[in-house]
Amino acid sequence: MARVWAIVFMGLIASVVQAAEIDIRSGEHDGFTRLVFRISPGTEWNLESGANAARLTVDLPDLVYRFDTVFDRIPRSRLAALTQTAPGAPLEMELACPCDARGFVQSGSLLVVDIRPRPKGAPVPPTLPPLAPPITLPLVPDRLARPSPPDSPSAGQIGGTRPPVYSALPVRQAGRAVETRLYSRILRGVDQEVLTLDPENAGRATPDTLAAQIALAETLEQGLGLSNLRVSTVVDRDLGGTRDRIASPDSQLPCTDASRLAVHTWGSDAPFQTQLAGLRAGLYREFDAVDSDVALQMVRLYLFFGFGAEARDILSLAGANAQDHSLLSALADAVDGESPRPGNPLAGRQACDGPAALWSALTEGRVAENADTKAMLRSFAALPQHLRAHLGPTLGDRLTEAGFVDAARQILRGTERTRTADPVSIEVVEAKLAELENKPDVQEEKLSRIVTDDKASIHAPLALADLIEKRWAEGGDISERDLELAAAFAQEYRKSEIGPRLQAAHIIALALAGRFDQAMLAVGVAGADRDQQAWVETLNRVLSRLTARSDDVTFLRHVSMLPNDQFLAARLENAEQIAQRLITLGFHELALRYADRPQDRKGRHDRAVLIARATLGTGRPHRALLELAGIESDEANRIRAEALYRTGDYSGAADLLAQSGDLERASRYIWISGASDPMPGTEGTGFAEIHAIGKDLLEPETENPETPLAQARSIVENSSSMRDRIAEMLGRLD
Repeated sequence: MARVWAIVFMGLIASVVQAAEIDIRSGEHDGFTRLVFRISPGTEWNLESGANAARLTVDLPDLVYRFDTVFDRIPRSRLAALTQTAPGAPLEMELACPCDARGFVQSGSLLVVDIRPRPKGAPVPPTLPPLAPPITLPLVPDRLARPSPPDSPSAGQIGGTRPPVYSALPVRQAGRAVETRLYSRILRGVDQEVLTLDPENAGRATPDTLAAQIALAETLEQGLGLSNLRVSTVVDRDLGGTRDRIASPDSQLPCTDASRLAVHTWGSDAPFQTQLAGLRAGLYREFDAVDSDVALQMVRLYLFFGFGAEARDILSLAGANAQDHSLLSALADAVDGESPRPGNPLAGRQACDGPAALWSALTEGRVAENADTKAMLRSFAALPQHLRAHLGPTLGDRLTEAGFVDAARQILRGTERTRTADPVSIEVVEAKLAELENKPDVQEEKLSRIVTDDKASIHAPLALADLIEKRWAEGGDISERDLELAAAFAQEYRKSEIGPRLQAAHIIALALAGRFDQAMLAVGVAGADRDQQAWVETLNRVLSRLTARSDDVTFLRHVSMLPNDQFLAARLENAEQIAQRLITLGFHELALRYADRPQDRKGRHDRAVLIARATLGTGRPHRALLELAGIESDEANRIRAEALYRTGDYSGAADLLAQSGDLERASRYIWISGASDPMPGTEGTGFAEIHAIGKDLLEPETENPETPLAQARSIVENSSSMRDRIAEMLGRLD
């Protein structure tokens, strides 16, 4: 027996020794050096930061810091040395730069100290006072400060001598220590957002003091500078989601108590039928009256095992006035994946620090921007294994849609560890995560595997729709196998909820495969009960692909005979692309119909160049000039020049072309206009040389031979020279 007590005693001693030691972990980051200490939740601590040192005090007796390996992972650029004079003494940090040390508690048990360079212009804190020697308190504490009556004979003696406890520190040093500790406490309160620095209302502060306060406020507002790190303190924990509720009107609701959502306690590891049989036996009392308490227990048991519909049936027996009726009904909808219903008691509670965050996200069908994902992860981990396997893919999918990639991956890892979850459902979420992380190859691989999986059931058609959407976004093609599969899925699920989406995916797949006749036919035969927005989106995708990839005959056949409803539903960008291709093909009248639709009058000025080009092609140059009124650009000037040319104003056309830099055409128009001299600046162009040749040909012969024979010889020579020059000019025109 004595040996047993000795073993127990030694174990207790070992645990005490272990509890009195803290291993310091270190890490070097971009812009700061970090030290991490693991402490018990609720442990008091204090960090004082001075001009060139910092001091950490943790309220643990005989505490010993283990920092042997700290500098193995960090350089001494910010932190020069760590020292502790004795067990229980504070940890002294010697700083190697003009830095500040700031501390906070993460996850309740991790004390984090960050050492950052001090911002330029920030006030320099005072130098830390030296550590005071330990004080030995008297055995009777009442004697320390008990006042004596004025008439006591020892009154003068007590008033003339200071008790030892107060004489341990000099007055100036004690005041400085109190000031430093108060300064540290104020900064800690500001970090926890309990206090707010307000330098504007600092009263009669001096300019230097006011500037120091402003710099300090700016420094504190910068915070940790880490967007992926959430700092939480004891005050933050107690206040819960107060700030989030103020920022978001949807979350200004009290958080549901965790005990009302403790789903993991509503059942046990015993077989389901065994637990249900005991409750069913007591469900009905005398005269077939339902025992509401037993009914609610059955509801909770059904929810524990993931039976939402059965839970709702039993809940109806308990009556609408039963306790937590609406709450349990919302949980039943969440378990079955039903759409959110009006009056959801868990709506707007995703910022709560508890299970309410998890169930609020599940019942609302989405994850809010201010959701507490850490609370969701904790609550999810507390669920029984079968519920994690059932709800994990759903929750991961909603986190992914909201952009919480890290939280979604943690949910998926927790779901996979159950070994009972549907692997296809997990792979669906992983494909969405790959898209979010810009990993198209991974997304392609996972979607293709889901489509070909015989066990994918409902996931396969949706995965194929996502795969077609991906091909459309990338401008790629689609295989014949996927096209046939899309047609089969669209036919099989035509009357289901996903039918319209699969039909749209099939039409887009036809366009991607170049089967524009079938795609346009499928768009035209959409039923009267179609989703107008989805139909318009599908139509415009087909028109865009048709304009970019179809041959000329197919393109002209469809755009020239487009039904009126489709013509009106075509988006402006598609109408412009169709008009541009029609102009290229020479169908200006049809192009003008698309470029100048009645519903597009609002932005008509932005399309003036396109409309003018189409109008000019129809033989109406004056209207083209009117369309370009107020438009200044090189393209507009070229169209104006062409319009002026068609009206016979060759000189005006040449001037506009010269302004646009088209000197070759400008010189041609000047030559056509019959001007005597080429346009200045067009020297070296082909028509400028032709113009010079023509001018030379018109020059009269200056020499007049005296004799008839000489005159005849001159005429023959001039005729030959002129013939050569004319041949040269005609050659240049060719």
